[in-house]
Amino acid sequence: MGLPQLVFFGVDFVSFGLGFLNFYALYLAISLSLNLEFGFAGIPNFGKVMFIAGGAAFAGSISGRVAAYVFGVGANQDFIIFNTQIISAVDAKLVTNPVFTVELVLLSILVAAGIGALLGYLSSYPAIRLREDYLGMLLLGSGAFFQVFLRTYSPLIGGAQNISVPDPYAYWSSLGTGYRDLVAALVVSAFAILVFLYAERVARSPLGRTMKAVRDNEDASRALGKDDAVIRRNILIISSAIAGMAGAIFTFYIASAEYDIWTRFAWTFWPFLIVIVGGAGNNVGVALGTFFFTLILKGLQQIQPYAQPYVFFDVNWLQDILFATLLIAILLLRPDGILKERPTPTLSKSKVSAMVNAVMSRGGGRQTEPEKISPLGLVRNKLKRLGRRREKSETAGPP
Repeated sequence: MGLPQLVFFGVDFVSFGLGFLNFYALYLAISLSLNLEFGFAGIPNFGKVMFIAGGAAFAGSISGRVAAYVFGVGANQDFIIFNTQIISAVDAKLVTNPVFTVELVLLSILVAAGIGALLGYLSSYPAIRLREDYLGMLLLGSGAFFQVFLRTYSPLIGGAQNISVPDPYAYWSSLGTGYRDLVAALVVSAFAILVFLYAERVARSPLGRTMKAVRDNEDASRALGKDDAVIRRNILIISSAIAGMAGAIFTFYIASAEYDIWTRFAWTFWPFLIVIVGGAGNNVGVALGTFFFTLILKGLQQIQPYAQPYVFFDVNWLQDILFATLLIAILLLRPDGILKERPTPTLSKSKVSAMVNAVMSRGGGRQTEPEKISPLGLVRNKLKRLGRRREKSETAGPP
């Protein structure tokens, strides 16, 4: 028993749609966090994979150990060596403990956010004052170093052995095929919506305008009293926390923590491709770019097995070649992306007039209807009041 199937041309569109939604929401959240760094603040974070993998690794490692301790499973066994048996017993307990399952997931996501923020803070210390090219190279090297750390430090996620993590969707898996993917899609979509709303709020705030000023001209922003190093550091910390949470959510979805799944190509190049194609500095453009990217990727996965007779190279390289071609075409034909960066909304003239009138009325000035006043009228009224004061002072004469 499971979700109904809707099969056309050998493709189950229900399963395809759930997989599409899970992938789209996950990469939307990651790409939005990268857009805050690269699109708004001008930080070329070529080590994005480090923050995603860091949150995923620590969330997966801690959640399994905490659940095993609470349920009293594998008390005298090594968690890494007997990982499969311990996690199997934990999953059986989670099916009958939905409240603890939710608490465990929330705790793990908070830990992932903290680890991502910590890695962002540590990486910002030596790098944030460097120029963009050196900053990108240092972050790229940091990401590569962290991948080596995950592969060689076995107490965390087993190193090359990898480990399983508690499956928070175990109950829904027991109900039938497809329910697990459906609930996971709802969870990831809710997370992506929250990230989008937060990114839009930041973009429309004074902080968003300050980030653009720092990105466009550091010297001018410093002359206006803005500390560009602090702004970039804070943005890197916040974006890294979001990336860490996304990594934890993905780890719970695949129910395993594997060092070799966190590649620079999938978790750094793809988000950069999405931001550039959609439009850097435009959150709506990033959402649109993520949609087209996911559509192309999932479509290729469906047709790739049948494409070998029609290409002269190994079909496994088809995906990489098409995405590289897409990136070059966008940079040549539309370097601003599908949707260009939008100017930050400011207060309208009517709102400015209303605010000025309110101040004038509180200060004893003559109140004017907001809808009947214009900026030129405000200047004219100010000049008239200054003229009246001068006439009064001349008429009164010296004291």
